[in-house]
Amino acid sequence: MRSLFLAIAMVVGGFSLVSAASHSDAEINKANIKSYYEAWTQGDVDTIMGYFTDDIVYEDVATGALNTGAEAVRAFAQGFADNYKGVSLVPASVVIGHGGAAVEWVMSGGTGEEAWSVRGVCVLETRKGKISRATDYWDKK
Repeated sequence: MRSLFLAIAMVVGGFSLVSAASHSDAEINKANIKSYYEAWTQGDVDTIMGYFTDDIVYEDVATGALNTGAEAVRAFAQGFADNYKGVSLVPASVVIGHGGAAVEWVMSGGTGEEAWSVRGVCVLETRKGKISRATDYWDKK
């Protein structure tokens, strides 16, 4: 919980993300965040990668995965796309600041008795309009 509060405090201090299509230095907005997460839901690795800098660092704190550089992050995203087909990843709330954002997300899948969902938070840092670091926090229970 302490990590979550620190992450949100960092966001209020400053961050920025834009559409993968434009890659300008424009400020992030909720539509950009929604499109980014839609790409994860669709398993569209090329679109996901369009949001990142070449030296992207993607950390999944719960699993201990630390992926550094476009090649490693592409493999991580492809693994997600291959192993979680049909899973929905939806932003529930977004805090936007200069230089990035914090996103509370819900990942869900399955139907009926097999249905499941996981809540988490991702802290996004940006540089020159692209994500330079993404850190996911969620409970693995």
